[in-house]
Amino acid sequence: MDIRNMEPIYINIGQQVNQIIPEPWDRVLLYSEVTEVSNRTYFYYYPHNKETPIYSLDIEEMIDIDEYEVNRQLHQLYKYLKELWVETKNLNQQQWTNLTLELNSDGKFNIDFKYNNLVNEDSYEQQIIWEYERLGLVPNEDRARDVKIIEEYRENNKG
Repeated sequence: MDIRNMEPIYINIGQQVNQIIPEPWDRVLLYSEVTEVSNRTYFYYYPHNKETPIYSLDIEEMIDIDEYEVNRQLHQLYKYLKELWVETKNLNQQQWTNLTLELNSDGKFNIDFKYNNLVNEDSYEQQIIWEYERLGLVPNEDRARDVKIIEEYRENNKG
């Protein structure tokens, strides 16, 4: 098994994330689900010296940002993540279903691959839980559905 083909893909993913983010940043947490027919990816980044993360889909709403260009860059990111998924498959490794990538501005990164069956997963619930686990984001009281998701998650994961 030759994993050397994966290094350029990791580099492309990191460079692409850097191109999408319109300001200096310290850390990125990215989630991606990839299958034969779909790709669902989002990320949060922490602007330099700030503690509040910014959601990737909020970038296009920032001042002086070209929404078309951000969408084009996000589409390229999806392609690189699909390429990573295909390369893993080509190496006859266990096929991951989703991943979390943590990237620091100094280039250091960590990838947590998961191998869950996501067929019956509610992608909205999954995102709320991921944001809670990885970013410590707790939904506001006015988002009753989100609060309920986290309460159920906490109850089911005691111990």
